[in-house]
Amino acid sequence: MKRLFMRYLLATVAGCMLLFYVLFAGCTSPTQAQIQPVGTTVPTPAPETTVTVISTTITTLEPISPLPANQAIYLSLTKDRPTGKITLLCNGGPGLIVTQSIEMKVTRADGSVVDQFMNNGGEITSGSEIVVPGTLDGTDHAVIWVTSAGKIYKVIDQDISSLNPYS
Repeated sequence: MKRLFMRYLLATVAGCMLLFYVLFAGCTSPTQAQIQPVGTTVPTPAPETTVTVISTTITTLEPISPLPANQAIYLSLTKDRPTGKITLLCNGGPGLIVTQSIEMKVTRADGSVVDQFMNNGGEITSGSEIVVPGTLDGTDHAVIWVTSAGKIYKVIDQDISSLNPYS
């Protein structure tokens, strides 16, 4: 009789331990758990450029004309995936000293046009940038003109798109 009691006691203790491990191992958590990202705010400095929004679209057919080698500047045109912001960054170059202004005209996928100039009070430096709002899921079009040594050059004319993983 004592032996039978010990078997039931051992089986009961083992069952209780197994139940304890199952409950605290997370096996009872809901299968449809929704994970929500925590929203953060990032302060951004006020831009020093002006924005002009025009509701009509004007298409030009002029070809791209590269800057002469002694007047070359290095530009980087990117589109941010999560926000849709289009950034034109000036990375310097031998022609930076003779560059008077850089103009970026963006035709958004919704048809609106944003036109901005980079001249920072008369001087363009390495690290100067223009940031304009683009569309999140559409294809925008950017045209960049550089005024160097008194002559205007169309240096970039391209579509910019990005797939937004958050939409």
